[in-house]
Amino acid sequence: MDICTFWYGPRLREVDRVCLASMVMTGQRVKLYAFEAIENLPKGVELHDASTILDKKYFQRIDPDFPNIPKASRVIGQFSDLFRVTLMKKQEGFWLDTDIYLLKQFHPATDKPYLARENYFRLGVSAMYLPPDNPVIAEFDRYMEGTEIVPSWLGFRRRVLRPAWFRMTGQKVTPATIGITTFANDGISRMAKRYGFFKDAAPKENFYYWTARDALRIFDPAYGLEPINHPDFIGFHIHKKGPTNQPPLEGSFYHWAVNRVADYL
Repeated sequence: MDICTFWYGPRLREVDRVCLASMVMTGQRVKLYAFEAIENLPKGVELHDASTILDKKYFQRIDPDFPNIPKASRVIGQFSDLFRVTLMKKQEGFWLDTDIYLLKQFHPATDKPYLARENYFRLGVSAMYLPPDNPVIAEFDRYMEGTEIVPSWLGFRRRVLRPAWFRMTGQKVTPATIGITTFANDGISRMAKRYGFFKDAAPKENFYYWTARDALRIFDPAYGLEPINHPDFIGFHIHKKGPTNQPPLEGSFYHWAVNRVADYL
């Protein structure tokens, strides 16, 4: 199955180049979807037209004022959430975020969902596969083609209280303003519980060995290559990206990761 992902804009961040290169290095096909040419693709990454999967009009579905809004990046992130589910509806492959560093080939089963635990309460959506008949896809379809602003799958606080407060205080209510995880960790985790496959989630070590502040350990030589020694480790979601703008420290996981893919950059 092909690796699929999405990027908005003409240039990749360096951390995304490193991670995409790691995917190519495994020997799997890597398809990066975008709406324009990208200047600095790593070797071996295939560029595909994002409009063949999801029309740009869905940016305005998330916020009618996009791109002229303060938090345009949030809308782009939520478009990506809609995009990944649509990819699976069209059976193009499975999803990896552009900031997942992949150590080895990954082939999720095609007849059941793949999501790994991020913590006890939530699933991560940075690595994800849903069969085309999965009910989550149908939920997304209904929302995307409907007119409601707040998805029905959210909890009471974000579905009712937060929008009510925004309206009372004269703030606009859009998916972007009610929360970045509306179509991601929160939304998908709630639906996984609703449809009975949350309990079947893969171990967090697959892609979320360290999370929250602990995710910074990949930049600390004191922790070295600890993650790769775990039998469940497949790759690492580089959620904390600040240190990627600095030269990597010798002996750290990130230093090893960058040097390992140098020939693909």
